[in-house]
Amino acid sequence: MGVKLGKIFDIVANKKGYEGRMQFAQKTGVSKNKALKIKDTDDIVNKFKAVASDFLGENIDKFL
Repeated sequence: MGVKLGKIFDIVANKKGYEGRMQFAQKTGVSKNKALKIKDTDDIVNKFKAVASDFLGENIDKFL
């Protein structure tokens, strides 16, 4: 559970650091720990990808 969501958090952290990861958590309303426990449904993964892509200013699909 939450493997894809955790990967998205890792991508954000690699690009923006710990502070960026925390800002991303605020934007999604979900911490990384909570994300790892959520089932990776297409709807949730797509929402997280959209927020991450907007936050990073680039499409994150190439990193997944």
